[in-house]
Amino acid sequence: MTTPRDRDFVNVDTELGYWQTRFDNGALIGDSFFKDCRPVIKLACDIYVRNPHGSRSAWLVDLDSHLPDALNRDQRKISGQIAELCWSRLLF
Repeated sequence: MTTPRDRDFVNVDTELGYWQTRFDNGALIGDSFFKDCRPVIKLACDIYVRNPHGSRSAWLVDLDSHLPDALNRDQRKISGQIAELCWSRLLF
């Protein structure tokens, strides 16, 4: 049985390492982990730490407000999907 994780603490380096491995294995979309995925994962972790008991819809609104304006609708959707995966792992 696993111990419940502390919802008020996130080791961002551990999360980035986990998602880097997933990206390397083809589980995440993007041309470059550092350009496409890493910034979204760091932002998702920050949003989670600031509001660990918030709703996913609130987190998505927060995410969208912090994404660069230059991202198109598809890029925003992919960023949201990456963040959702990150949050699912953090909630586990």
